Amino acid sequence: MKLRSVYLENFRSYKKLKIKIDNTKFIILTGKNGTGKTNLLEAISFLSPGKGFKNCKLDEVINNNSNTNQSSLFFIIEDENQENEIGIGFANKIINNRFQSKKVIHLNGKKIKKQSDLPNLVSLVWLIPEMDIFFRTNSLFRRKFIDRCVFNLNPEYLDYLRIYERNLKERNKILKDLSEKNFFYIEGKNIEKDLWLKKIEEKLVNEGVKIFQERIKFLNDFNSLSNNIKNFPRIKIFLEGDIERFLSSKKQESGKKIYLQKLHKSRKIDSIKGSISYGPNKSDLKVIFLKKKLLAENCSTGEQKIILISLIIQFCKLMNNKKNFPILLLDEIVAHLDNNNKKSLFEELKTLGNQVWMSGSSLKLFSPIINEKNVINLEIEDLLKQ
Repeated sequence: MKLRSVYLENFRSYKKLKIKIDNTKFIILTGKNGTGKTNLLEAISFLSPGKGFKNCKLDEVINNNSNTNQSSLFFIIEDENQENEIGIGFANKIINNRFQSKKVIHLNGKKIKKQSDLPNLVSLVWLIPEMDIFFRTNSLFRRKFIDRCVFNLNPEYLDYLRIYERNLKERNKILKDLSEKNFFYIEGKNIEKDLWLKKIEEKLVNEGVKIFQERIKFLNDFNSLSNNIKNFPRIKIFLEGDIERFLSSKKQESGKKIYLQKLHKSRKIDSIKGSISYGPNKSDLKVIFLKKKLLAENCSTGEQKIILISLIIQFCKLMNNKKNFPILLLDEIVAHLDNNNKKSLFEELKTLGNQVWMSGSSLKLFSPIINEKNVINLEIEDLLKQ
């Protein structure tokens, strides 16, 4: 899977930018801070479902200096000698006196109805500086990471997440409505809504189990890979949470029964908290540094950086094994690596069958590979002059 053409119009700092890429493995973006290296990589990241790797509000990507309230991205993707043109548009519209932006996607001129169709066309894996807090921030950040990994391998997984989230919001709303007079939920006060709660909780359990099973399958596949990157730590991953404990130790039907019982018993406390006590949205991804037998969260900042790189490379290998071959976006990845780690990373990337986009302030950062045939350097300042 290769990106052959990129065209941006009114996106972030770019009024217009057009790039054509030949059969090149490494595309290195260089330039001073603030010239638009990350903006270009972010534009590419919108080829994945969602709001790009910055997870921003969609109206933020529209160039402030343009005379229009819309932005456009066009890409040509080559996969096994087949080319597809993907167009992505962002437009600000006033709906009910409020600005709202929407991401609209076209494939070869025809509108795509669901963003979950995108991973069937193109896969992306990224590592950006904002992810440096991966092991030091809350569990939501890590859950989003593992969910992105899973839906890249199984796009249907996005539907499981959406159905689960929709029913979760419905349960919270019912509990809130039933709690207004009594300050917390009391069973039996409203039989009709109690019955509706039961139906919602059954749906939550069904989708929650699907999410759990897909995540466990991903963990098993990930941990079964060979894990030997020179100068980088060997790692193993697992999920920690209540749902993992009672679903992993039980047969599926008995596990579902326990799950449903726990949701029923937690209604009162959940009505007070305004959230749910059990489910896949409470799980946390844990990573073990095998040599030291330490959780990544207990390692030094430097170790966490190279553990995170190992995590990304291993995921890329897993996707390659599944014949997905994602495009890698690595923003400022080598800035804080020593020479040995940098050389090892480049050697590892060369063995992979993936197109790799990397950014850095100076071409010197990429000296071990810059003179090779399958490497191209794009200087952002030069691109802007064209």
